[in-house]
Amino acid sequence: MDINQDRLWWDIQELGRIGRSPDGGITRLAFTPQDRQAQDWLEGRMRDAGLAVREDAAGNLIGELCGSRPEKPCVMCGSHYDTVPGGGQFDGTLGILSALEAVRRIREQGTVTERTIRLAAFKDEEGSRFGYGMVGSKSICGILDPEGLTSVDKDGISLEQAMADYGCRPGRLASCKMEDVGTYLELHIEQGKVLEDHGASIGVVSGIAGLVRYTVEIRGESGHAGATPMKARKDPVLAMCRWIDRVTELAGARESCVATVGSITAYPGARNVICERVVFSLDLRSIRQEDLREIAEEMERYGAELSSLHGVEVSLRPDQALPPCRCHEPLREAIKNICRSEGYSFMELMSGAGHDCMNFKDVCPTAMIFVPSEGGVSHRKEEFTSREDCARGAKVLLGLLLETAGVSDKID
Repeated sequence: MDINQDRLWWDIQELGRIGRSPDGGITRLAFTPQDRQAQDWLEGRMRDAGLAVREDAAGNLIGELCGSRPEKPCVMCGSHYDTVPGGGQFDGTLGILSALEAVRRIREQGTVTERTIRLAAFKDEEGSRFGYGMVGSKSICGILDPEGLTSVDKDGISLEQAMADYGCRPGRLASCKMEDVGTYLELHIEQGKVLEDHGASIGVVSGIAGLVRYTVEIRGESGHAGATPMKARKDPVLAMCRWIDRVTELAGARESCVATVGSITAYPGARNVICERVVFSLDLRSIRQEDLREIAEEMERYGAELSSLHGVEVSLRPDQALPPCRCHEPLREAIKNICRSEGYSFMELMSGAGHDCMNFKDVCPTAMIFVPSEGGVSHRKEEFTSREDCARGAKVLLGLLLETAGVSDKID
């Protein structure tokens, strides 16, 4: 069974028009008019495909193709359609639209699956507006932290208020939890260059890196930049540089582990004043939970050492934690076998980026399929995956759906 490559590509282009600015970047933040416009468009496409469609209390759009054995756990597939500011048209949306195309082809071929296939267009994966992401998939998995609803956007509007204004029911998010998901599948662009560098068409994701985020604050003593001798200083900037160098060294010594300091603020921030304090972020990721724990422990110890050496105070405050997710080995083997039968080159790789898939790790077996991102570009307007690569990924997803849902019969 093949997929309709032209129809899939048309869908990608059409959804990509919603929220597009004149410079080509796409901005569809959660619970905004652009979000609603995209959701309405997706709902229309799902209904046209013959799916039973509903919106849950978190705003997730759910479409179902009922199987011949609806009492069996369903196969869920999908992704998100919100974007970062000025983002691209493939991140997230490819997963939803490929799953939709796969279901259309199943119906058009008159195939009935045993297990129900459930499509999900998840709400607010990126967390771009409120800083608290994966709202939709966390709600479905029953792991949403109520504290996340108090997060606010740049205008001071809370996530809870924005959801209510959108028409969601934030007081009833417990109703979103699904107990009947037997398998979760997701197709996504890689967002990196590993597949491209190795000349592979399909990525078989071995697992998704766990993530911990911290706010680090180092307090020293302010003083005049010219009148304070170097040996008399309690400069938090010097301690910060050594702290960052140490955490980078620790991450670099471990396989598939990365550390990123993406935000730094110095106070008072004047050129002729020694800083009183610095505040910066740490984003730490690894497929191994022990890496995350050991590095955090070492940095606590090293912070105490810096305090003694430089007369500063170092504090490490955790902001967010997502445990690693290992993808299901039998599903990974099934993906490889589909690639072999189709003649697609493939390789196993880890995902350093977080995805909705990781929230299902304690719910059911999971699998992710990657297709190449040209130049490794993502989260930018230049993000691009070719028509052919999109079609290959969708075809592998279709094959995996048929295998996991089970073919029952033909429609008379």
